[in-house]
Amino acid sequence: MSRPERSASTCLTPTRRLPTIHPTVASIPSPADARAALVVRAKEDGISEMWVIYHDLSGRAHVRSVPHQRLDRVLKGGVSFARANIDFNVLDHQVPDFVFGAETGDFLAVPDPATYARVPHHPGAARTYSFLHDADGQPWAGCARAALVAMDARYLSRGLAMRVAFEPECYLLAMTDEGAQPAARAKMFSLNALESQRVLMSLVMTSLAEMGVELEQVAPEFGPGQYEINIAHQPPLRAADDLMTVKEEMRALARAAGFIATFMPKPFAGMPGSGLHVHLGALSVDGSNAMDGDGPVGLSPLGTSFVAGLLKHARGLSGLAAPTVNSYKRLLPGSWAPSHICYGGSNRAVLVRVPDSGGKHVEFRAGDGTGNPYLTLIGLLAAGLDGVEQGLLLGEPTPDDIGHLSAADASVRGLELLPRSAPEALDALEADAVLMDALGPVIGPGFLRLRRSEVDAYSLEVGDWERATYLEWS
Repeated sequence: MSRPERSASTCLTPTRRLPTIHPTVASIPSPADARAALVVRAKEDGISEMWVIYHDLSGRAHVRSVPHQRLDRVLKGGVSFARANIDFNVLDHQVPDFVFGAETGDFLAVPDPATYARVPHHPGAARTYSFLHDADGQPWAGCARAALVAMDARYLSRGLAMRVAFEPECYLLAMTDEGAQPAARAKMFSLNALESQRVLMSLVMTSLAEMGVELEQVAPEFGPGQYEINIAHQPPLRAADDLMTVKEEMRALARAAGFIATFMPKPFAGMPGSGLHVHLGALSVDGSNAMDGDGPVGLSPLGTSFVAGLLKHARGLSGLAAPTVNSYKRLLPGSWAPSHICYGGSNRAVLVRVPDSGGKHVEFRAGDGTGNPYLTLIGLLAAGLDGVEQGLLLGEPTPDDIGHLSAADASVRGLELLPRSAPEALDALEADAVLMDALGPVIGPGFLRLRRSEVDAYSLEVGDWERATYLEWS
């Protein structure tokens, strides 16, 4: 029997506190000043090559390595990638219904100086993430980072500073004669589990600190060889960038140690899945917590409407935050992963949880590591903002473990299920005008093309279960 999945926010999760902000905003250096400062810093750091990275709509990092002599030029004009790249899925196959073919030219990945960081395990190398531009230098509508900045600006125009923290879970695997297996067999949350990988986890924490990523903790999780990394609250773009850094460093350092680090939601049928929970908070310009109030589960009117927006758009959000066929082998009733559209206080069975410790904020619990975090945040912020703009109200919170309710009891209580498959979730995303509008005319349809092409490829595969079940019977 499969053990139940533990939440990424278990008893080990630290108290979440939203960082303060101040009414006065520090002056922002001009692009030219930022570029010049980066050239000087790279020289002081002894950088011989700069990795210019952009993330595709599936969340994969694509890179050009630039020698230091060309850094100033590349900071101004970026590096080129084929526009057709947007229509290649994680199998490296061009989708059948592609829009961007070989004749559609290039886009430019222009380094964002704010993301500069030395790569600790590659001396002499540094990296930047990028904003994407058309060949004429204008912003390209296919840039997920720019779309997230635009969404965040809608909150800033209301005097709200959003804060986001991700909690990714992953497995460390070792290759054996039986294939990839958990690297440790220690009991859940135990000191033995942490000590078995102390050297690697200490290196991960040190490397991330050197790259400017603030962690709250690294902890063993429920599954054997499973770990959780809690990242500190940051503004939305910085939070998504930090998550990508965590995943990329974790995979690289694990690979160097002879392991595989996977953020796949359900790598083993009989073991807990790995989630990606998203904590969302809001601060007013005076630094006060805009979600704290005396409404349901301690929420303010703004917080109440924000959560109502998440619930209203929950089905479409599933298509963004949990977009693959493997995602729905984790999101099962009774598995400690959410399966119904509901909210509650410190209840780890609900979709949207409002923790009763730390600064008041909300936690969206259906995401996993196959989602693109920039797109996931665009969707979550768009859904919450729709709730705020519409003044949506909340019903009563769900206090019990609804994952173990019968379908009939859940129906009587009006508890709607999340999508039960990737095709259903992607259809819900496409039907959600608020989410698709926030993603824009390039990103939204492009994301759907990619994920549906993977579903189609999966549907043609014949696996061991099918042979074991039907080979001799049919």
